[in-house]
Amino acid sequence: MKLLSLILSFFIYLSCSTKVNNNIEKQQVMTNLYEGTLTGAGSEGFKKENIVIQSIKDWESFLLKLNSANNISEGFETNIDFSRKNVIVAIDNVRNTTGFTIKINEVLEKNKTLEIVISSNGPKPTDMVGMAITQPIHIVTINKTDKNIIFVEK
Repeated sequence: MKLLSLILSFFIYLSCSTKVNNNIEKQQVMTNLYEGTLTGAGSEGFKKENIVIQSIKDWESFLLKLNSANNISEGFETNIDFSRKNVIVAIDNVRNTTGFTIKINEVLEKNKTLEIVISSNGPKPTDMVGMAITQPIHIVTINKTDKNIIFVEK
């Protein structure tokens, strides 16, 4: 009888084992290139957008637009090996005060997609802010991928 109880307990244990979510394979390594604000009062021509850059031609075009008001790219590495890397850019709306940020928090590889998690923050009503037109931006590199890239705002 003890043997039967033991066997029955074992089968119940196996059937109740926790299921592992294999949806997330791993967190993608990202390298920060630039995190800050554009100060051209919107003259760069960016709207709130997320951009995936996969070629030197698109990168050069992006840098030309980025540097149209101020030479932002002199503050970070612009020599990217696009055979091994992709560039991910998150740009927020043009803001009429300082104190706003946008951040690429993490890059998660899932089955057939790459999920880019982004957050935007602004000042609290009681925070001291400067009166300047700014546009938050965050630029990172990730390992080259052929997966479908989706952006998720948190």
